[in-house]
Amino acid sequence: MLIDHTNARVLDVLETREKQAILRWLEAGKESGLLASLEEVTCDMWDAYAQAPKDVFGSSIRITIDRFHVMRYFQDRLSEARRDLQRAIGRNQSAELKGSRWLWLTNPENLTPEKRAELDALKRKFPLLGKLADHREALRRIFEDRRINTAAAAIQQLTQWCRHGEKLGVYAIKQFNKTLQTWMQEICNYFVSRSSNGRTEGFNRGLRAILWRACGMRNFTHFRLRVLHQFG
Repeated sequence: MLIDHTNARVLDVLETREKQAILRWLEAGKESGLLASLEEVTCDMWDAYAQAPKDVFGSSIRITIDRFHVMRYFQDRLSEARRDLQRAIGRNQSAELKGSRWLWLTNPENLTPEKRAELDALKRKFPLLGKLADHREALRRIFEDRRINTAAAAIQQLTQWCRHGEKLGVYAIKQFNKTLQTWMQEICNYFVSRSSNGRTEGFNRGLRAILWRACGMRNFTHFRLRVLHQFG
């Protein structure tokens, strides 16, 4: 699905997310003038989404990785580290961590005082997980710091954050740092205009509602026309 964030509308729905399909659509949009004022593309960490606009428009546009996909990817690594720890410790201690995933991944301000106290107790008992949770909060603070308003400044902050994470010696964090380094420029482009894919996620729910009301649709052409009629 391709979204016009400026005018809050769906531009089109493609049958596949393969790079060639995206390239064909972008080239047609460029030739027709539909994308004449394109300045920025927001997407997740899928190579075709990031590379196809570069191939068509070159350096004239900015590719921005959605910050919420970055946070979700880190939270997946945090959950992975928690599961690894559960497998490594005894059964009794492992039982204390069972069902705590929500506590570790919820923003502290969204927890009740009782739940915050419960999380603090788990942090003291499992200090490595506590450090990982604090590391997550440090990443979130970087994304929410409005004083960081250039990609260069963001790169400096995230590079320091990665170095601190390496000291924790957790394999899952090393995996995340590797991905972060690969997409560093695109991730840090977020700090220029603070663009995100939030509206895209909203439209995705609308698309799922169309499929739900129709009890599924086998004909993609009909589905595409319904989406464009409703959201285009």
